[in-house]
Amino acid sequence: MSRTILPVKLHEIIVATVDDIRLDGMGIVYVTSKYPLYIADAIPGEMLKMEVIQVDKLSGYAKVIERLTVSDQRQDSQRQYLIEAGTAPLVNLKYEAQLELKRQQVKRLFEAQNIEVVVDSTIGMANPTYYRNKTIVPVKWQNGHLTSGFYRRGTHELVPMTDYFVNDANIDQAIITVREVLENYQISAYDPDTQVGAIRYIMIRRGYYSHELMVVLVANDAQINHESAITQELRQNLPELKSLIFNYSPKKDYVLLSPNNRTLWGETAIKDTLLGYTFLIGPNSFYQVNPQTTEVLYDLAARKADLKTTDIVIDAYSGIGTIGITVAKQVRKVLGVEVVPGAVADAQLNMRMNHVDNAEYILADAPQQFKLWQEANLQPDVVFVDPPRRGLTNALIKATTDMAPDRIVYVSCNPVTLVRDAAELVQQGYHIDGPVLPVDQFPQTSHVESITVFKKNS
Repeated sequence: MSRTILPVKLHEIIVATVDDIRLDGMGIVYVTSKYPLYIADAIPGEMLKMEVIQVDKLSGYAKVIERLTVSDQRQDSQRQYLIEAGTAPLVNLKYEAQLELKRQQVKRLFEAQNIEVVVDSTIGMANPTYYRNKTIVPVKWQNGHLTSGFYRRGTHELVPMTDYFVNDANIDQAIITVREVLENYQISAYDPDTQVGAIRYIMIRRGYYSHELMVVLVANDAQINHESAITQELRQNLPELKSLIFNYSPKKDYVLLSPNNRTLWGETAIKDTLLGYTFLIGPNSFYQVNPQTTEVLYDLAARKADLKTTDIVIDAYSGIGTIGITVAKQVRKVLGVEVVPGAVADAQLNMRMNHVDNAEYILADAPQQFKLWQEANLQPDVVFVDPPRRGLTNALIKATTDMAPDRIVYVSCNPVTLVRDAAELVQQGYHIDGPVLPVDQFPQTSHVESITVFKKNS
């Protein structure tokens, strides 16, 4: 059998110009037309001296030894630790260049599918830093101290952080406070090497408008020592604290956060407002992490939907009801469907709390519920879909197009699956109505949200 000869060797030193940036923020150098090298903190057009640090049959990775030329789009954020951890891979790219990069990435994906569409300029933030209302960070004992941060790419080495740059600064301070209290009581932390230890993560939520704080201790063990004393200290040291939750999520279950919550003190949820509506947010709630641009995103989605007071609207993947509740006053009826029981319960509470009487939230699998609605001769005018990164299922696309709504408003957090689903929707008798609009929900990272409206062919 012939042996594969790779175009580069491990630890080889090469000089090359960066060709592109991958969707995850890594720079790309094409050693051959079919063999890419991926490099952190590399901007197209820069000439780099690099060491190859990993190779396989299809691609490799390299690290920068020296920048021989520097892009005029580069800035020195003085936060190289964010590059090392991979949490903010674009932090050294000027913000205007980040916005254009995201527009181009969406545009090229549509072009690759031969879908003709205009992609508008990415809507950004006035201040693209310290914006997240939620974070979940791992902890580990290192050098005699309980450390919080993020694991270096591909390793079990925790990069210590106190300034995450993308979190609300009050959240960063709360992480330090919680970590120090846990350290004072010598609480063990889960070690990925030994696979033992109690605390896996610290999760913090903070209301952008309400300033209500939730702390969630995510643990590998069902309980920890000194729970009462730890609770008392956190209450004393965190004046904004409204909810202290213990989440039992053993590593063997391979989930970040389980449904198994125990309230150590305070409320089971915090409140915050979005577009003037109040929402209950629990530890497991899906709630957009950038409250400033979420208001822009949802307002633009409603505008692009061209809503009318006679419309019947379906909110698929309805979560805790954020989209449906914020458009309810503009339409005749909102029907939300969601497969997570806790989210449906929260949506129903949020509906009543906001005195919305023309909405209904149903616990069901969306494709099955769509079939039931179709059998009942329900004719929706607009369907909103805001799926997770994996996008829409074929079953949901078919169930949606079978109901034949006039407009489908697709709020996407992953342009790859958006474009895949767009091709299917076009096949099913829809066309893209107006420009695709990228919105920068996640500055300093490679992720981008977007709004695409599909209209039924006449």
